[in-house]
Amino acid sequence: MKTDQNAKELLHSLSYVYGCQGQTRRALVLNLIAARLAPDDREVLRTLAYTFLLDGAPDQALEIIERLCAMQEAGEPTLQLLKSQALWAAGRHVEARETFKLYHQQRAMRDAKE
Repeated sequence: MKTDQNAKELLHSLSYVYGCQGQTRRALVLNLIAARLAPDDREVLRTLAYTFLLDGAPDQALEIIERLCAMQEAGEPTLQLLKSQALWAAGRHVEARETFKLYHQQRAMRDAKE
């Protein structure tokens, strides 16, 4: 199992590097493999959603985001920001604006607690 964890971390790191260099297809493939190795890893899933968005696949990004929300991450402001970007890219502008407002509300609540 330690080998799977190491492989997942390596794939996830490499996907991040490829994504930063604009090679979204390679990043996507590496992220998909990492997600296969660790299907409940929230960090990998967030990166996978972002990579789908960069690759021009907002509907797939939204599927991953909904999965993350089901994992009790719905209150995470950065997830709402990512969701608003995916909704906007999917042409769902009204929902995107509402989600962006929710992002601001959640962020303000989090900042008030700190």
